[in-house]
Amino acid sequence: MPSSDAASSARPFRRILVATNDSPHSRAALQMAAQLAAGLEAKLDGLFVKNQTLLRAAQIPFAKEVRTHSEAPRRLDDRRAQRQLRSQAERAEATVRKIAEHANVDYAFRVVEGQVTRELLRAADEADLVALGKTSTQSSRRRLGTTTRAVLAQAPTPVLVLRRALRAWRPLFTYYDGSDAAQTALTVAAELASIGDGHRLTVGLPPVDDATAHPDRYRDAVNDYCHERALAVQTHRLTNAEHQRLAPFARRTGHGLVVLPESAAPLARPRLQRFLYLLDRPLLLVR
Repeated sequence: MPSSDAASSARPFRRILVATNDSPHSRAALQMAAQLAAGLEAKLDGLFVKNQTLLRAAQIPFAKEVRTHSEAPRRLDDRRAQRQLRSQAERAEATVRKIAEHANVDYAFRVVEGQVTRELLRAADEADLVALGKTSTQSSRRRLGTTTRAVLAQAPTPVLVLRRALRAWRPLFTYYDGSDAAQTALTVAAELASIGDGHRLTVGLPPVDDATAHPDRYRDAVNDYCHERALAVQTHRLTNAEHQRLAPFARRTGHGLVVLPESAAPLARPRLQRFLYLLDRPLLLVR
């Protein structure tokens, strides 16, 4: 039987960083991050960034604060901006504490001041996974927030992005094309699927073409890997049409987490923003 240290080192994520703010998408990311932390015995790190851009804008004499269409713009001053950010940080910390305690996971929370994207990317260097909402507002689910786009493109760690909260991250779906990134994605998906009583993992395989020397090699690799871990797996060789429209196909396989390698060919068609819109499931992008 492996030691607890060995089991800990085998976990794919030990520190899960969550960007926190007042948005519903942020709370959804926090809730799923807490679920993952509980299943993986990982630590939850909440981060709130006092937006330096907002603080600088508040020092401009003619800066206005527009709250809703029903209220007249108000002058935005430095003290009011500081109070608002302090209040937001306190609410964010209370939310992190409540969700972490409910999930029975260790957590930490910190507040930093700076440019939001820069500070989040800096904190990502010390995490194993970054979880964030699809956007920081209640805008159309077709769109990604600027911070989300930047973190997806630049973070050195895997990134979990989602729009709405789910009760569980399973059933899981992943894609395997034999690449190193795909093997990492399969490892992560298999680890998550095996937590608790274990759940079946669905794995999409690329279509067969005339250049494929051994068309079953990907299926055999996935089956062997999962068999060694006593994990139920269902493989599906994608048709060319399914491969080109992987997001709708993955969406039909269930409502849980989708784990994909960043290098997966289907992510290039369409662009990631549209892929997430068509998928409408939590996506864990593995580097």
